[in-house]
Amino acid sequence: MNKHSHMHIDRNHVQGERLHSSLDMMPPTELLPPRPLRKTRLERLPLSEITTAMLCVVNHVSALPLDPETIPVPEVVEGTQEQLALRKGFHALWWHMRTDPLYRNSLFNMASTFLLGGLGFVFWIIIARLYQPEYVGIATTLISIMTLLGNVTILGLNSSLNRYLPKAPYQHERIHSSFALVTAASILASTCFLLGVHIFSPQLVFLRSHPLYIFSFLLFIIFCSWNTLVESVAMAFRAAEIILLKNALISLLKLVLPFTFLALGSYGIFASTASALSLGVLVALLFLLLKFRIKPAFMINIAFLKETLAYSFANYINGFMLNMPSLVLPIILLNGLSSSYAAYFYIASMLQNILLIIPLATAQSLLTEGAYNEVDLPKHTKKALITIFVLLVPATAVIVFFGNFLLQFFGKSYASEALPFLQLYSLSTLFTALLLVANAVMNITHRIKLLVLTNTVAALLTLALASLFISGKLIGVGWGWMIGQALAGVFALGFVLRPSSTHRGRRRA
Repeated sequence: MNKHSHMHIDRNHVQGERLHSSLDMMPPTELLPPRPLRKTRLERLPLSEITTAMLCVVNHVSALPLDPETIPVPEVVEGTQEQLALRKGFHALWWHMRTDPLYRNSLFNMASTFLLGGLGFVFWIIIARLYQPEYVGIATTLISIMTLLGNVTILGLNSSLNRYLPKAPYQHERIHSSFALVTAASILASTCFLLGVHIFSPQLVFLRSHPLYIFSFLLFIIFCSWNTLVESVAMAFRAAEIILLKNALISLLKLVLPFTFLALGSYGIFASTASALSLGVLVALLFLLLKFRIKPAFMINIAFLKETLAYSFANYINGFMLNMPSLVLPIILLNGLSSSYAAYFYIASMLQNILLIIPLATAQSLLTEGAYNEVDLPKHTKKALITIFVLLVPATAVIVFFGNFLLQFFGKSYASEALPFLQLYSLSTLFTALLLVANAVMNITHRIKLLVLTNTVAALLTLALASLFISGKLIGVGWGWMIGQALAGVFALGFVLRPSSTHRGRRRA
């Protein structure tokens, strides 16, 4: 473990000492029950009380009392019983967020992505008002292709960084090697796509018509891949606040840049999104370099590659298969129907992606915490599932019942064409959440073959069913997606509920 890892552990130890010192200064009636210092801070607030607190805050109920012996009691003030219960719920939830890394990183990650999605909502409202659906469809297909190539060129190294970086020696060499390999892969993949664009999607052949398009497209793919690596390093170092900063900057830039690239038409929409992403990634990368004293270098650590080759390759296939259906469908819709349907699909999927933030962020935090302590994996898995569904169920209901109102912001054509698909797509998120949690558990317990098999079958089944029902236009695609994700989610739930799946880490310990 290098000096930065020691510094990180020492910082947590100092914070724990300060916490105990502050408790010693409290009046006797407000003291917590004495606990030895070797106990983890998670024990101060049991899972049942956290669930109660979250439900109390979310649902504004007072019928779920909190145990005052488990948390510092806030100052008693006048108010109704419901108001007092609500204050206590907020106090308990805030206390836990400050002391539990899993919840803290999940909160930062969800907040940053919610910010990106929320202001992205405003961005696409502006775009939908400025351009016809045909132009929006071309641009959204380009964005999907950029994301798809970013998934291809990441080589699974993001999962390796999440899994091994927290406890690994020579952390900086691993980071340098990952960025070097991903950059080379991005250049190669982008070049291959441009050479074969007339085969993949003839409507995008204009990308080869001007050097500006070619050069900028190559750069955008590189930064898209770097974005994933930056987030993985930040999560591995428990610095999710950097992701929040990055996404805030991206969101603000996206509101300004469309007017700068207005003359470029469809490519201008794509360029405004990709440029904002690139600048945000550069700023976040700079913060990582400064905060953790990482010196930039171009190098490849062969030993690191050999150590994580199987894991990286498996997660490379896994990550690609997990995201492939939603990224390939816009190309299928563009080639098989029209660019307008690609636009309707993208706007609906953007709203659904807001829901997907919840299981994605929590599953990523579960993966990181499992890397630090596999012994508590069953407890972390249970907490992750509770967190996801407490937030996801009401959020899904909002999208399903008020989706028409939301789509009206983009225009009447979006509301009439995309609403049924949006409702089916949103409901499928409940099943996708199970698959994402199961992926994290399989990653931690090294069930790599099962991980790849599960996501490959889920992706191919979902894409095949959606393509099979494309004659029904977007609603047919929605039913195919729903059925595919439901089958994959049921299988994933069975895996998560098996004792051997989450207790393997305990037996190995």
